[in-house]
Amino acid sequence: MTTLALLHPTTPIASLRGASRAARAVVSRAPLRVVAGKRSRRPKAEKRSDATSDVAVPTVGTAAAETAPASQTPVPGDGTSPSADPSIDEPLPAVTRDQVLDSCLGTTAWMLGIAVILREGTFFGRDILPPAIGDWTHQLPLVAALHPPFEPSDLAVHAAVAVGAAALVTASRQALLDKWPDFAAATDRSNRQVLAPLGIGDLVTVSALPAVAEEALFRGCVIPALGGGPLGVVASGAVFGVLHVGGGRNAAFAAWASAVGCLYGACAVGCGDVSVAIAAHAMANYASATMWLEKNPDVKLQ
Repeated sequence: MTTLALLHPTTPIASLRGASRAARAVVSRAPLRVVAGKRSRRPKAEKRSDATSDVAVPTVGTAAAETAPASQTPVPGDGTSPSADPSIDEPLPAVTRDQVLDSCLGTTAWMLGIAVILREGTFFGRDILPPAIGDWTHQLPLVAALHPPFEPSDLAVHAAVAVGAAALVTASRQALLDKWPDFAAATDRSNRQVLAPLGIGDLVTVSALPAVAEEALFRGCVIPALGGGPLGVVASGAVFGVLHVGGGRNAAFAAWASAVGCLYGACAVGCGDVSVAIAAHAMANYASATMWLEKNPDVKLQ
């Protein structure tokens, strides 16, 4: 106060004291501001609000989830909402006709090549290989009609078995498409990528060639390698299903492929003729492709 009196000798001491108290009151009520990096004061109410903002204010994602209408809540497996596996809802990249046919021919070539080498190896090596291996070409012929004795009536029976198996596969596939959303999604993704760029005549190619190669390898080699009985049928079906994961196909499709593979194996073993499984497989492939195209008119073959 001595300093103030000296600076303002004409100002009464009481007035100076009142002015000092008023100045402090004004400063205490002034809001905090930050200017040019300097600290300033804000009301205590604002400080309390900021101190609890990290807990009380939800994030954008949380708020959106809580306020979204019930109709927008994803329902796994409803055919339109994301399923349990989000990857099956994403479309596969578009491919060209040449890419599809090249893949089909290439896969057929190496699978059929392996099957022929293994089967013929057991034939030519039957005198030096362990007896437990046996001759696969004799145990389970690829085409029984080429291995006499083969009666003409057997041909009719084998054809009927093949047609019946293809019809069973086709009917069960359509039933599952309506009841199993994950299976329907995988089927749609795979078919849309493969069938969209093809021409009408290509359907026979992509239906028959994979059937020949896959049945020659899985039924013509795996089954006789495991003794030719139920164990071989189930094992060949399981391997067949596992190898059908990928390319837009999920675990649901793999389970379906395993069951179908077991059916084809039973047909081959029951008739003693892998060509029965080949014919059933090819007919089921063609029926599946044509029925899918009918349900998806936006995909028009060239």
